Amino acid sequence: MPIEFHCEHCNKVIHASDAEAGQMGKCPFCKGRTYIPRDEGGEGEIPLTPLDDVEERRRERSAAEDAAIQMKLLRDKARDRDPSGKPAFKRVDVPSPSSSSVTSSGSGASRKQITGAIVSYIEAMSTGNLEKAEKLTLQLSEDRRTTAGVIDEMMSEDLSAYGLPALPRPVLVGFLKQLRGRM
Repeated sequence: MPIEFHCEHCNKVIHASDAEAGQMGKCPFCKGRTYIPRDEGGEGEIPLTPLDDVEERRRERSAAEDAAIQMKLLRDKARDRDPSGKPAFKRVDVPSPSSSSVTSSGSGASRKQITGAIVSYIEAMSTGNLEKAEKLTLQLSEDRRTTAGVIDEMMSEDLSAYGLPALPRPVLVGFLKQLRGRM
């Protein structure tokens, strides 16, 4: 028995076969990706257009660009709130990770140096400097156990004490979780 439902994008009636129930498909009218429900019935059948992988990748890139723009707007908004005109975040008094603060031997980095490198990682992520963030991740992974412990402590504390960028806590915690997952 064919399934009849409305496209969630253009609201046109679509007919699909029972075999397509519970899957994702493309609306033949607006080409929007839509879910084909399992239990609704109807008459007649309009086959769904198969998903286009190239179009899906384009949509994913577009979503990533949108996220980057939203991050920039959040930073600009936070800067506008600071009456002194200074950036919305301040650096913590820790050595720079680009110096020899996170050593190549791994176990030589102090918790303070690792904390500084984590703060630099978050700043790099919040500004979209993924190359710098990747370098910091590699440096931090040399002392995985200590880095993971510092990240866990940071996630359980007030993150504003670290002088992190003025971003919503869920975004900051998301950056920390992402870094923690690579340890």
